[in-house]
Amino acid sequence: MRPRLLLPLVLVVAAVTAGVGVLTREVYQRPAPAQGDQIAVPSAGSSAPVPREDQPGGGVVQLSIDASMHPDGPRVREVLQQFFDAINDLDYELWTGTVTRRRVDETPRSRWLSDYESSRDGTILVHRVESVSPDRLRVLMTFTSTQDVAKAPAELQADCIHWRVVYPLQAEDGTLRVDLGTEGSTSQFTPC
Repeated sequence: MRPRLLLPLVLVVAAVTAGVGVLTREVYQRPAPAQGDQIAVPSAGSSAPVPREDQPGGGVVQLSIDASMHPDGPRVREVLQQFFDAINDLDYELWTGTVTRRRVDETPRSRWLSDYESSRDGTILVHRVESVSPDRLRVLMTFTSTQDVAKAPAELQADCIHWRVVYPLQAEDGTLRVDLGTEGSTSQFTPC
């Protein structure tokens, strides 16, 4: 092959390869399509607080754009939706399917029912999902709870609380489950 033709041919091949690489990256980085109101998109109206009489707000778990882009974002949303549905419906059996065996072992039905008998959770937003290991995630989220004052944390005796928490999620039997761990010890809360 002539040297004069070799350089243009190499440039064309390099350009085509770069173009295919960019297109492939865009396809694989694109988040799974969201259904309904599962992704919270920042806008002027979304920052308005839920009025006090409407607390705790809706019970749908939403993902921030950042959380939705994590490969496990949809799985995280699904398990957390079931987790909060179980609390809101006072359904211990559903709850046990969303948490690790260790957490079930440490939370007997009678204690769980007593702890959550007056709880309602809403305005649930997953801000970020971080991979800790191939089998463990850290989920940074906020939500609002309403409950009898007697069931509120000892540090904040209030009937309505805004929570900022980190939940550890662990793969167990092929599914993600909410686990116990030091991540949850950094919870922050303020009254509504």
